[in-house]
Amino acid sequence: MIRIALVALLAACATQPGPGIDVDRAMADVHALVAIGPRVHDTPGAAAAAAYIERELAAMPVEHVPVGDVTLPPIDVLGEHVRDVETVHSGDDDLVVRFGPKSGRALLVMAHYDTVPTSPGAVDNAAAVAVALELARLYAVQPPAQPVMIAFTADEEGGLVGAEALASRRGDEVEFAIALDLIGGSGELSLNGASALIGDSELRWLARAADRAGVVLRAPLPHRVVSRWWPQAERADHGAFTRRGIRAIHFYDRGQDGEWIDLAYHSRYDVASRVDPSSLDEVGRLLRALADEPPPAHDGDGFWLPLAHNVVVPRWTLVAFEIVLAIVALVGLFGLVRAGRVLPPQRGAGVILGIVALAVAGAATYGIEQLASRGHPMSWIHDPARALACEALVLVGALGLATRAIARFVPWAGSRRYLAAGIAWSLAIGAALVAIDAPELAWIWLVPAAALAIAPLGAFRVVAVIASALPLALVAAPNQLREAAWNGFLPSDVPLAGWLVVLGAPLLAGVAWWFRSRRTSALGTLVLALGCALSVAVGASVLAVSKPRCTALEFSQLQLACEQPARWP
Repeated sequence: MIRIALVALLAACATQPGPGIDVDRAMADVHALVAIGPRVHDTPGAAAAAAYIERELAAMPVEHVPVGDVTLPPIDVLGEHVRDVETVHSGDDDLVVRFGPKSGRALLVMAHYDTVPTSPGAVDNAAAVAVALELARLYAVQPPAQPVMIAFTADEEGGLVGAEALASRRGDEVEFAIALDLIGGSGELSLNGASALIGDSELRWLARAADRAGVVLRAPLPHRVVSRWWPQAERADHGAFTRRGIRAIHFYDRGQDGEWIDLAYHSRYDVASRVDPSSLDEVGRLLRALADEPPPAHDGDGFWLPLAHNVVVPRWTLVAFEIVLAIVALVGLFGLVRAGRVLPPQRGAGVILGIVALAVAGAATYGIEQLASRGHPMSWIHDPARALACEALVLVGALGLATRAIARFVPWAGSRRYLAAGIAWSLAIGAALVAIDAPELAWIWLVPAAALAIAPLGAFRVVAVIASALPLALVAAPNQLREAAWNGFLPSDVPLAGWLVVLGAPLLAGVAWWFRSRRTSALGTLVLALGCALSVAVGASVLAVSKPRCTALEFSQLQLACEQPARWP
């Protein structure tokens, strides 16, 4: 409902809302393609889909581009070798039609018409084919001012095979390529695949078109980082063009059913009823708006602001902002260290024993997580919100009990050291992310570092402690965790307890500083100890009775798709 309201508001405020497509006709195309059934390459299903597309384009000059033999490049990601160089053959054709001026490099819009063997392929990818067909029908009557090519590609599921053939043989005709894949879901219309080839001018061009079309376009920050780091690993047709130095992106609707993923992906549940007509209308309006203005020359690098509507700023401003945050954190850290040297030393337990207590609490949380997993390598991923809450209760409770146990032998002393530890931890991770060209993510850590640095200024105490929770709140958000697991970027051998310790360390340091800077009575200490024990008991009990939605075997075979039978008939 929020998404619909935002889209409606932006559409109402747009000065020149872009014309849309005939959604009813597009949905008819979706139903017709889904009725064919699975459309695997080199099968009657794929041939039937190609024939349907050609019939719908009967009055247009459709060009057949045979795919034939294609050499697929190797893929290596995160040190893992995903694919060797291999040569594959496809007997299907790419279908291409061009509109507008005959000269000049074109804006290319692609939609693959094949599916995996088990799926009728509504969201993946009949919806995209339907939008591309509707776009072609409109341009046949009202040609665009700039050259536009629309391609229906073959065998995307086999490794972007049709797109690789098209890019190698016709890439010199393309100025900018757009892949439509996984559109039609109920999630936000999103930009993916923005590699280093996509800079400030290209992002602003996309944002201007979104404004004209009355569309809210999102650009998830983790996806931008992944696309810049590993363009060879792109899994939609734009990747074949990016690898050849041709500017290319991917539009998709980010998820379904309130999640950032679609559990019906590549399954028999990907049926026409799951396609949202309003999503087709959105992407249709955006594509028509993009055709109104030629792609600009590449200029600089850009940053798509995550919360604003279609706002792009130069990427250097993000880096500059993060440098300011780092300076604030360093100044604050230096001030804390200097104060520690000037003030009389406070003997007693400090940061080192605090880290030991955190390690003990983390180990206890991990142990309970393992006992509750029932052999499942990532049991918490099926309900991360509940698992996060329960393990956080165990971690915080165990940490509190560990500190109380240490206090029986060595009194805790000082407060500045915990604040310094939180600043140093956040600053180190944030600086490392900037160093490896991920400033889109570095601010998540540098904001807490700077906030903790100014915490001693009394008015900022509460703000600083709240800001220190930013890594935990954003990186460990349930939808974020499930999407990361879905895309294979969340290692199954890293326990949730480990993520909680790493992400929650700044918050725990801020809270430790808060408690140590205040006087605690004997009664307060007793209440704290009892509360910690209750926290561990509640968290562990709920985890113990929770049952994963899938068995370990089901998860190893299907990953999160193993949840499908529990959701749909």
